[in-house]
Formats: sequence, C-alpha cells, structure tokens
Amino acid sequence: MAMIETPRSQYGQIAELLLRRIEDGTYPAGSPLPSEDRLADELGVSRVTVNRAVGLLRIAGHVKVKRGSGTLVRALPMIHRDAKARYAARAQGTGAGDVEARFHNLQSKTVYRRIAETPAPEDVAETLGIKKDQPTLIRSRVLYANDEPTQIADSYIPWTIAEKSPELLNENAGPGGSYERLADIGHGPARFTEDVTVRMPTDEEQRVLELEPTQPVFQIWHVAYDGKDRPVEVTVHVMPGYLWKLRYGWDE
Repeated sequence: MAMIETPRSQYGQIAELLLRRIEDGTYPAGSPLPSEDRLADELGVSRVTVNRAVGLLRIAGHVKVKRGSGTLVRALPMIHRDAKARYAARAQGTGAGDVEARFHNLQSKTVYRRIAETPAPEDVAETLGIKKDQPTLIRSRVLYANDEPTQIADSYIPWTIAEKSPELLNENAGPGGSYERLADIGHGPARFTEDVTVRMPTDEEQRVLELEPTQPVFQIWHVAYDGKDRPVEVTVHVMPGYLWKLRYGWDE
C-alpha cells in the first residue's frame, strides 16, 4: 500500500503518485484510470481527495475525461515543434503540419472549416499592411494526430495575391502546401517571424480542441514574408499548452 506523507497535501501527493504510474506504464497511454472509489480504498483517503488529485492531472493534460469511458490517460505524446526544421521540411508532405506529425510517427489529418474570400480582421490587416476589411483568403483548419485535435490554424493571404493561384482555394493545395503555391506565383516565403503568447482558451477553442476550461493554450502569430520583405501570410495557431514543446534555433 502506498504511504501518504504529512504535512504535504494528500491530493498533491496522490497526483504525483498517479503521474509516476502513468510514466512507468502502470497506467498505459489511452487506458482508463482506476475509479476514484477504488483509488480511495487503495490509498486510504476520501474520494474527494482523489478527485482533487485527478483534477490536477486533468489541468496538466496528463488525463482527460471522455463521456462513457471514464478518465483516460492521455494517448498522444508531447509533440516537439521545431520552428526552423518544420518549415524547411514542408516540401516532404502537404505542409509543415503533415511533416511534423509523421516525424513523430503520428497519423496526420487536416479538417478544413473554411476556405473563402473574407474581410481582413483589424490585427491581420495591420500585419499584412493592408486596410481593415480589405479582402483576404482565409484557410481555416483543425489539425489532428491519431484522430485527436492538436491545433487550430487560421491562415490569411491578401486576396490580390491569392487570386493568382486557384490551387489555394483547394483543401489540398498540392505538394509543399500553400507556401509552394505562393512560390509558384513569385511570393515564396523568404523569412518568418513568430510571436508566442499564452492565454486561456475561448469557449469555441475548448470545444474544438477538447480542452478543460482551465487548460491554457499557446497562440502563435506566424508571419511569412516574401523575397521583397512583403508580408504575404498571417497564420494564427492555437495549440494546447500541455501537448506542445516549442523550440526555436538561430545562428549567431
């Protein structure tokens, strides 16, 4: 029987114990945790204490509640996002996200929510150097790995550029994705910038990404510039904070 120490909080100790069991494979990825009643009996504490411990694991993304299945250990590993490598390798698939998922031996899937001409939101227009409400092409999508949502990505391209490439209106823009189509019309990305913030998810983001209300997300404001240093695309990535590790490298 596991021993619970004092004066440390019991639920904190139980959370650490359950996490160790997840990490050592006692509770394998994708498997259900034992019921709270069973854990309470095993550990000699109240069900309320176990519930608080499991709540800590839920906030940290180690487990998730699935209706009809109970509390399951997270099935996906932490995904490493190497900003430099992912874009350099994009020609190997249909885009950087596809290459990234396959690099981690995950089955990639992209579901497009909207591809259409749309007025530029104010912050996007400012970044692209165009007037507010000037038309852009939006490519809004949700990326999945092994059928679990991993991020929302909304891309905006000035319509004066996008209209020159009909392939950009297709879900599958072809080998190399939208950046290769931009290159085909003389606006291939030559450099990128990314601003990363951490915030709480909106109601829609909670629903789409299957998040707890208390689980923060990364928001990455990604901007691509062509060879003339014109901003040609803004992509807003929204990603569960517990699922991603971000890496940035640069030369001296």
